[in-house]
Amino acid sequence: MMANNRTTYTAKMHYILHQYWVDETDDRIKPYVLIGGGPELFVTLMLLWLIFVVKLGPNLMANQKPFVLRKTLMVYNLILVVINAYFAYTAAKWLDYGFKPWFVGLTARNQLSDKAVAEIPEKIFYFYTKLIDLFDTIFFVLRKKSNQITFLHVYHHFIIPVFGYIAVKLFPQTIMVEVVCFVNSIVHTVMYSYYLLSSFGPWIQPYLWWKRYITRIQLLQFVIYGVAVLMGVYYGLHNDYPIALQWLSIWQPFMFFYMFYRFYVNSYNKNKVQ
Repeated sequence: MMANNRTTYTAKMHYILHQYWVDETDDRIKPYVLIGGGPELFVTLMLLWLIFVVKLGPNLMANQKPFVLRKTLMVYNLILVVINAYFAYTAAKWLDYGFKPWFVGLTARNQLSDKAVAEIPEKIFYFYTKLIDLFDTIFFVLRKKSNQITFLHVYHHFIIPVFGYIAVKLFPQTIMVEVVCFVNSIVHTVMYSYYLLSSFGPWIQPYLWWKRYITRIQLLQFVIYGVAVLMGVYYGLHNDYPIALQWLSIWQPFMFFYMFYRFYVNSYNKNKVQ
């Protein structure tokens, strides 16, 4: 009896951790690396990144001189400026330049429009770019910028690829993917432009007075996400989709708004929140 129970438990865990994700993935997505099959490779990648930036990397760098990486960062930031500018325009097309209605639920998986199907490769590519963002923290570790590796930073860079993975894998046609891509790409275009310019050295710092406004537009983006999420809850998902994921994501914009607001107040206001 115990052997049968163990076998049943193992089968259930295998289904939850692997087979469910394979079965629920659209056939048009299955050929793509990382998101086509089970989540094992993606989860392993994210856990390795987390271990490195939180524990392994800082320990390895403890007795080492920090890397400068000035030219590397210039190239990296330039690439991300280009990528995010491209996706700001691409997401605008997905949203029909603002004319796509927000007040709809998701269509059934076997009822995707030709337009939605054609957009899948670009949305998967956008998900891949969120993995490129993980190098931000790796560079902080190598440069021994431990003050930058805060809970907010690590959580933000960890959870965004996770939700991107789930969304692109299970319901890539949701308008939330398109809204997040559009708004976040604009924010990141501004943010990485700042990082690119700041890498040119001290002489340019007087011209970067607009740094604090980056956090302000980040706060604005979470307000927009919150509205989009609440609309999704109100109008509901199609029954073909896991409603638990909707409720799992609903609190994220509000939590991010709170954490970024705390960061902004502590960074720029004289009367800091205690």
